[in-house]
Amino acid sequence: MSTEMQDDEATEAAVSRGAESRLRRLLQRRQIGVFIGFLLLFGLIGVTRPELFFSWDDFSGILSQLLRQAAPYVIIGIGMTYLMIGGEFDLSVGSMYAVAGLTFAMLLTDFQLTVPAALAVVLLLGAVVGLTNGVIVTKVGIPSLITTIGMMSILRGFAYWLTTGGSRQLPDDLGLLELFGGSITVAKVEIAYMVFWMLALIVVFGLVLQKTRFGHHVYATGDDESAADRSGIDTDRVKIANFVITGVVTAVAGVLAISYFSSMFGSAGRGFELLIIAAVVIGGTNLFGGEGSISGMFLGSLVIAVIPVLLVLNGVSVAFQETLTGAVIIGAVMVDIFLRD
Repeated sequence: MSTEMQDDEATEAAVSRGAESRLRRLLQRRQIGVFIGFLLLFGLIGVTRPELFFSWDDFSGILSQLLRQAAPYVIIGIGMTYLMIGGEFDLSVGSMYAVAGLTFAMLLTDFQLTVPAALAVVLLLGAVVGLTNGVIVTKVGIPSLITTIGMMSILRGFAYWLTTGGSRQLPDDLGLLELFGGSITVAKVEIAYMVFWMLALIVVFGLVLQKTRFGHHVYATGDDESAADRSGIDTDRVKIANFVITGVVTAVAGVLAISYFSSMFGSAGRGFELLIIAAVVIGGTNLFGGEGSISGMFLGSLVIAVIPVLLVLNGVSVAFQETLTGAVIIGAVMVDIFLRD
């Protein structure tokens, strides 16, 4: 190899490292801004309901509620982050969340499966749904918008069939369910075990995304799919894997939710897909792929979770909550586009 070619490659590598460094700084600034936004919203609770901040018991109750509210968004958001960084998204996650929880209950009550066996079946179901979405998108060529809207309807219908218009209950005498639906009190703050599962998943999938070859392939696929293909990356396989990850973590969220609340309706998770996409975008993931992080999504999920807590504590109607959520989604998209121009 000539000296000139080596110099060109060194220059290209330096430019690449510089671009990566600028991206990292941008995401860090974005995440700081999101965290400040969360603190401001959380502080509004103290301004509008100061009596809740006078007592540690009341304050700890707010923290506990906020963490429980955020946990399903974060867990499902892990998969959505992978998908959106890779250039796709999934609108069926809300329906999959309901189907996972209801199927878990059905397997325990109707089929008398053990908790580990029922969990394995539900995780497999999530993987199959994700695989189906991924294959249709990549091999058949139907856009993820159309594919996952169709899957959303299929799964929602199945969720209503599982409940026949009512709800499903979990049995009370299964000790292993405590690992999913129980809670522990730390410094008078009741922390649901689902929060610990959430943190564990953040660490695992965050490391995979940032430190492994597969994670680098996810970024490359979303940044420039054609270039990634030319460099030898199997982008179809990457996208399918992202859909499978999303299906599995959504199944986990559904199991944790029904284990904590002991029951679930067929309408559970309705609207989750939009809230989670908003959380991912607020956290700094590019709508068009190639950029994003699990930590940013976590902060975005806290913002999405604190809004209904703030509104409920102040007696705001459900209708206005929906309106405000829609405004937040539009605002998040506008800010994301503005910051990247």
